[in-house]
Amino acid sequence: MKIVVIGAAGGIGSAVAYSLALNGTGDELVLVDRNADTLQTHVWDLEQLRVSARPFDVRAGTVTEVADADIVVLSAAAPPRKDSPRIEYLTENLAIARETGQTLAAAPGWPGVLIVASNPVDPLVTALQRMTGIDRHRVLGYTVNDSLRLRYGIAEVLGVQPHRVSAWVLGEHGDHCVPLFDRVEIDGRAVALDDAQQRAARAYLLEWYPRWVALGVPRTSTWTSGHGLSAMASAIASDSGEIWPASMVLAGEYGIDGTAIGVPVRLTRTGAAEVLDWPLPERDRNAMREAAGYVDDALAYVGADRLR
Repeated sequence: MKIVVIGAAGGIGSAVAYSLALNGTGDELVLVDRNADTLQTHVWDLEQLRVSARPFDVRAGTVTEVADADIVVLSAAAPPRKDSPRIEYLTENLAIARETGQTLAAAPGWPGVLIVASNPVDPLVTALQRMTGIDRHRVLGYTVNDSLRLRYGIAEVLGVQPHRVSAWVLGEHGDHCVPLFDRVEIDGRAVALDDAQQRAARAYLLEWYPRWVALGVPRTSTWTSGHGLSAMASAIASDSGEIWPASMVLAGEYGIDGTAIGVPVRLTRTGAAEVLDWPLPERDRNAMREAAGYVDDALAYVGADRLR
């Protein structure tokens, strides 16, 4: 299986490549980045894992490599800036993503899966799917970090270990996310949080990113995203059927048409083989539609709505 990582000289891209090498996904890893010297150091470094980890091929390549890739991970993005919300990167990161999109659009019948990790993920997934014409089930956005943060926030509130918590966040990857407090479980058993507990967990979820970028450190959630993206790629490569939250363009699901937001999907070799239509309280369904409206407005603001 050939996996191409775009933006592999960066923190997330290199963490994805490292995690893929360790978890056994992909026998051909192609790393792409404009920062050629840093990229080469990553290749040389990863080559040594073939001694102790497993047999695999790794090399530097160009964006043209995506044309016959089974999975493409797009993590190339503008550098983080102090106090900048994700949506402010839309114009820059859409310009960066365009080269990958154009290459895929020129590969008719491309059978692979594109995983978008760059922010803002929902507008980028929407724009790339429109640009390429690839089946919507095979253009997915990485959004699981929101669910991890909610689970951690709930664990803090309830005083339990985070790995015991199951909880989900759908909607937009940002301030218009939709935490599902009606689906919280501890050790597989449903748990109801009171209003104060919900407020505290929601605050952790929503305040995590602003607290991070307020530090002004040119680093993003490298290890969490690298591990999560490699696990997502592994779920696709292994035809696992696992249920994940992911951003994808909807076609009537949750009352949304033509716009990508985070929804529960079943991952297989074909991407999102199924969108799960979970019964949600009306407040959450309304929030999902508001999230889609926010994504549409962002694309219209930068003129990307014309990609339809």
